[in-house]
Amino acid sequence: MLRYALRRALWAVPSLVATSLILFFVTSLAPGSGGAAASQGASPSAGRGFGDNPRIEEARRERFLDLPRFLNVDPQDVRSRARAALADIASGGARGAAAVEALARLGGAAFPYVLPLLETLPPDVRGRVAVALEPVASRAGVGSPERLSRPEEAILFWTRFWENRSLDFTRGAVGRGVERLVEHGSDARERDIAVLDTFALPEIVGAMSATDDPGALERLTRLAQRSTGRGAALAPGASAAQWRRAVADWREWWFVHATTFVPLDGAERAVAFVTETRFGKWIERARSGELGVSVVDGESVALKLRQRAPVTLLVCALAMLVSWAVAVPVGALGAWRQGRDFDVATSVVLFVLYTTPTFAAAELLHRWVGGSEVGGVKLALAVAALSAGSLATLSRWQRSAMLEVVRQDFVRTAHAKGLSPWRVVVVHALRNALLPMVTLAGLHLPTLLGGAFVVEEVFGLPGIGLETLRAIDAHDSAWLIAVVLAAAVAITLGLVASDVACGALDPRVREVLADRRGTRA
Repeated sequence: MLRYALRRALWAVPSLVATSLILFFVTSLAPGSGGAAASQGASPSAGRGFGDNPRIEEARRERFLDLPRFLNVDPQDVRSRARAALADIASGGARGAAAVEALARLGGAAFPYVLPLLETLPPDVRGRVAVALEPVASRAGVGSPERLSRPEEAILFWTRFWENRSLDFTRGAVGRGVERLVEHGSDARERDIAVLDTFALPEIVGAMSATDDPGALERLTRLAQRSTGRGAALAPGASAAQWRRAVADWREWWFVHATTFVPLDGAERAVAFVTETRFGKWIERARSGELGVSVVDGESVALKLRQRAPVTLLVCALAMLVSWAVAVPVGALGAWRQGRDFDVATSVVLFVLYTTPTFAAAELLHRWVGGSEVGGVKLALAVAALSAGSLATLSRWQRSAMLEVVRQDFVRTAHAKGLSPWRVVVVHALRNALLPMVTLAGLHLPTLLGGAFVVEEVFGLPGIGLETLRAIDAHDSAWLIAVVLAAAVAITLGLVASDVACGALDPRVREVLADRRGTRA
């Protein structure tokens, strides 16, 4: 039985892969996600990360529209972007002006690939590059704008700067500096990290996720904002909710822009052929649980999903338990006493429940209790409203399955042996009639999930459904994609559990599947 369960679980993997492909195509082809939107505002330099309109460029980047769908034969990193900027500055013209802005945005992360090459550039290009780095010097708090606006003095300044500071621009040195800043923060240590500008971003963003010290987070977010010119810097006395939002915002931004500020070397570059694509980013986000930031309140989607999913799962689990606990005996007895008073009465009641929409049942129960604010009461009524419709459907399924079984020869044989009616019903008839019901159990979960969204809204339960309705109003695609993905995983696992339960009840199912595997082998 264990081997059978493992085999069914493994078969869920290709199902999830196929589901991820479908979801990826749906989200990437949706309006505003690709197609025409991908080409609007595109420029010849857009693929290298600097175009004519920074706002359009950033909007495309956030949706990974600057990346190919499945295979990236030339993944861009800080090294390639810096060298492309140097080449465009040398060529001059409109592309040169855009490259000057791009080089300033790359900041200190580009220093190891730009400053050592200054002496190799033609004099006029060398001067333009040195002057283009003046905004970086202002952010880092070094040099004077007047001096750095003159090509000759700017060249001399950056040459000496690199001679004195090149050893500071190593990952080990930055890691130690950020670690000391987090443990024993001081203005002097903060200034030392600020000089490195965007080169220190990997360690800064990583430290944000590893600490919950308010003082350290204030310094880290301030450094990140200073070097990038975006995002929020935490102020003294910020609340825990503000910490979470700020850290989630920076982690989301870094997920999108990491390769703009770090190089891809060796194996990383080989892997980037697949990971630096739209589908690769989509899979990485789903695998790591970094599902983005909600536009409704700025909270992490993954955090909100973890907080709200237990409520929805509890409502669905209780509704499934209640509906099955009632539907199975009612359907079985209705079939056993076909045409009698019990069968007729239950059929009428079940027909009424079946024709009553879930939202109507929820609203009636909500008004019946007068909008009670007691959590337990609201939960019980939500379960009752959600299980009402599925109870009617399940009971009719069970009745039909039971009617087929009671006409079988083995049931008549059990009667002929003199077994009690209850033993015939429960031990012989019901066990066999449950098999088709178990098969349908996996299809029951999607229905409950859809109904749960409605009852959570009616009773004000803080579950996924209530948040999803808010996300629909706000066009929060990050949350909607996360919910669909989580629902797909839950439904796939439910179908696997249904198959395993069916195999446990009927050994013939396992034997047939085992024979198929042997034949194929």
